Amino acid sequence: MPNKERTERQRLAVIATRQHGVVSIRQLEHLGFGRSTVTDEVASGRVHRVHRGVYAVGHQRLSWHGHCLAAVLANAPAAVVSHFSAGWLWDCC
Repeated sequence: MPNKERTERQRLAVIATRQHGVVSIRQLEHLGFGRSTVTDEVASGRVHRVHRGVYAVGHQRLSWHGHCLAAVLANAPAAVVSHFSAGWLWDCC
């Protein structure tokens, strides 16, 4: 694996870890992943589509936090978690 690709994947792992396993297409593009690369990543099973423009990294088994963040990322920039989901997040955190 070339150094640039390794660095992109390492940076992706850091972001995904901080974000409960999910990343947006915008974040992937910012890391240097083109749309065709993302398509290849999905085909290989390294990332999994959760919502349009939002992907789980490495696996599909997301926590409730991951599902909530995926929904927010899918509807960014004006999205928020509210009602039951927000109450659950506030109570558990």
